[in-house]
Amino acid sequence: MKILSPLLALFLLSAQSQAGETIHDVVIIGGRVIDPETGLDAIRNIGISGDKISEISPETITGRQEVDASGLVVAPGFIDLHAHGQNAIAQTYQVHDGVTTALELEGGTYPITNVLKNRIGSSLINYGYSSGHAEARIGVKKGDLKKAFHEKPTAQELKEILAGVEKGLDEGGIGIGLPLDYFSRGVTEDELEGIFRLAARRGVTIFCHIRMSDDASDPGGYKELIEMVRKTGASLHMVHVVSTGLQRTPLYLEMMEKAQAEGLDVTTELYPYTAGSTGINSGIFDHDWQKKFGVSYDAVEWPPTGERFTGEAMWDQYRADNPDGVVIIHAMKEQWVKQAMSHPGVMIASDGMPLSSFKQRAHPRGMGTFSRVLAKYVREDKIITLPDAISRMSYLPARRLESFTPAMKRKGRLQIGYDADITIFDPKKVIDQATFAKPNQFSKGIVHVIVGGELVVKDEMVQEGVFPGKPVSTLSR
Repeated sequence: MKILSPLLALFLLSAQSQAGETIHDVVIIGGRVIDPETGLDAIRNIGISGDKISEISPETITGRQEVDASGLVVAPGFIDLHAHGQNAIAQTYQVHDGVTTALELEGGTYPITNVLKNRIGSSLINYGYSSGHAEARIGVKKGDLKKAFHEKPTAQELKEILAGVEKGLDEGGIGIGLPLDYFSRGVTEDELEGIFRLAARRGVTIFCHIRMSDDASDPGGYKELIEMVRKTGASLHMVHVVSTGLQRTPLYLEMMEKAQAEGLDVTTELYPYTAGSTGINSGIFDHDWQKKFGVSYDAVEWPPTGERFTGEAMWDQYRADNPDGVVIIHAMKEQWVKQAMSHPGVMIASDGMPLSSFKQRAHPRGMGTFSRVLAKYVREDKIITLPDAISRMSYLPARRLESFTPAMKRKGRLQIGYDADITIFDPKKVIDQATFAKPNQFSKGIVHVIVGGELVVKDEMVQEGVFPGKPVSTLSR
């Protein structure tokens, strides 16, 4: 085989271009292309020029770099609305799971500008944050976490909290992060209404961890928020419906459906696991948490060792010795997950935890959420179809944000002119490998991942020195 010189190859490419054939930067050849918005589900070739999709065609197309997608599914890159892990370690797991955009919207951050700027050039995937209500509270309480999370604010402090949240919106915060259950009973109705009226005035969504009642049969935590939406006209997204709904999950889904039929803007998400995870000293464990979750100490796992708690003495000791420790709570049932998974319009989001090393044992949801949906709930259990799963993991999250985050109008779809954030996987082999016992494992079957037109994952391997991830904010276009 004769190898062309670089100069001659360049000449031939130029000649082809002059003859009327477009030469793309990257072409994806022969994959099953699924676009949730248009309903396209067919074998197509995709051309990418720069960071945009430039052609989708059943005809032969040419590019400087070719990706063979024969036998593979080509989908819009997965969008994770709920990712606490926001560093290179967490992103490495996420991109192996097909995620091209991971946003921290439940908790958010503040100040936002510096965080967005400082990550440019070092991010594997796209990233962004909501304006964090918790951060605003902590700032007003001068960094005193106990006061910030448990004390009711004075009238002046409430003004300062709302001003801080609005400043975060001015800096590009993607909605308002409201981890309400962590504030125990410190958030008053006036404060809650103030947040909802601010969201309504600014036209943004509140991403809320609802207040869970100690009474497992009481739907009040969700009911109070739906009432606030009705009262203020705000937009609400309830995070992880199953882990906060538990046995109330069918009721919460029914309440959401009725609210939507009424014209209220309410949505939700789930992660496909039967355990949750949070800080061992978080406000969630205030009051009667065993009654709240319907479990006892032996349902709580200590991730560093995998051991379960044996009683109150061990619990109190670990809380005292590990103030920043994280636990896993095995409190959900598979039937609740399936109920939420089968409900139309419920999005997929990981709630992936922060990671400080590749050896840190944590909840596997940050490593395998999206592959698990494709493997278990699409291929094995057939709870939802493949196109529906892709829609819940890409298109629906983009739609949730695009009314106030312009950049999201170009994501979650495979169409000409849209962002070249693309996930290519083997539908027969894709699977999550991370388990509670062995969480530090990458998903398999996510063959190629393209972010902003650049191959970040090729043949299931993360490419060295490739950091195309861009900040996503309400100010980015």
